[in-house]
Amino acid sequence: MKKKRKTKLSKIIRKQQIQQFVLVMATFAILFISLGMIVFHTFESNTYNGIDHGIDKQIKDIRDSPKVIGQPQIHAPGQDDKQQPAQNSPQPKAPFQTSILIYNSKKELVNKSGLGNRYSVLKNVPMRKSDLNKKINITINNMNFRTELIKVSKDNNNDAYAGKYVMVVQNFDNQMESLESFEHILIVSFGIFWLISLVLSYLLTKITMRPIIRSWKQQSEFVNDAAHELRTPLAIIQGKMEYMLTKPNDTIIEQAEPISVSLDEVNRLNSLTNSLLELARADQSTTKMSFQIVEPESFLADPIKPFKDIVESQKKHYSYDIKEKVSLNVDRDKIKQLLIILLDNATKYTPEGGTISIADKVDNGKYYITVSDTGVGISDEDKQKIFGRFYRVDKSRTKATGGHGLGLSIAKQIVKSHHGKIFIEDNHPQGSKFIVELPIKHKR
Repeated sequence: MKKKRKTKLSKIIRKQQIQQFVLVMATFAILFISLGMIVFHTFESNTYNGIDHGIDKQIKDIRDSPKVIGQPQIHAPGQDDKQQPAQNSPQPKAPFQTSILIYNSKKELVNKSGLGNRYSVLKNVPMRKSDLNKKINITINNMNFRTELIKVSKDNNNDAYAGKYVMVVQNFDNQMESLESFEHILIVSFGIFWLISLVLSYLLTKITMRPIIRSWKQQSEFVNDAAHELRTPLAIIQGKMEYMLTKPNDTIIEQAEPISVSLDEVNRLNSLTNSLLELARADQSTTKMSFQIVEPESFLADPIKPFKDIVESQKKHYSYDIKEKVSLNVDRDKIKQLLIILLDNATKYTPEGGTISIADKVDNGKYYITVSDTGVGISDEDKQKIFGRFYRVDKSRTKATGGHGLGLSIAKQIVKSHHGKIFIEDNHPQGSKFIVELPIKHKR
């Protein structure tokens, strides 16, 4: 049954890990895609803004043309006045940038001679009045152009432009090559980072799921152990009650033994329930604490001294040495509960003739309380688990000692709430030491 339960839990954990992995991977994917789109769009916008800025500047120069004396000549930008290439010259191999096309009202190109060998390409640029004052992208002979058509006022100083349609044509093959190269680099880069993100997703899933898995396992074990602990006394009580029902005519004296056993189990259930409630409150940080500045001797005597009679009645030796004069910011009742748990634990597992002792000391600005015994001792393996809930070093002695394995868990929670530490050491030559470390408010 236990193996089956573990298998089921493993399947649930595995399913959650896969879901977490997919979620993290999808998050990385959305992040990379969004980032890529933003970067590419920004680069593309800046590229087109640069092209449009050049076109706008050219249009401004056309509209603000100075007064021309003599016959105006319209040349392609950068063309020497002395060089007038024939209209039928071959198409240039090198890409060119800005050209100006002038049309009359009949859509006829009037500056053919000024275009030189560019005419063979630019003659294919469509002139549509519907595109007036719009920036349009066109492709001619695998060349990319961005154009804007304007209507120049008849009052323009340059007669070549006045009253005509003028189109500014900007070649942007270089920019397109840059865009394509950038897009290729972006895709390759994000592809590499995507592969890296898969590894990171897997690692992040394992890291983030680790405390969840540990919590699930602890919760599962806690519920199963709690159910087991509750089942035993309930079964005993049920058995005793059913037995008494078979003896309806017996007196209370005659049924004293089953009644006494039932009451013992009820007390055990009450103790277990209170311990479970205290741990649950500690887990949810709802335990009310009442901190105050006190000296150890003023509140440690109450839980310590009564144990002397208990220990000596069991033919064991008991000693205590509380002498440090320091001020601690603690909840007195919780610290008392802590010491009772540790002393009770030491008393249970110390045989006759053994010694139980409690002492304190100050070291490196910390206050230490040590509860030691000469009992059976605790193995190194058990030291790692001793503060776990329902964990007992010797489960066969549970009935004899009356414990249910929650005492040390509660002790650890108390120490944690005081920002302290609790740990175990071997008490040579035999036994164990439980050492509690608490911060000092100030030393007197």
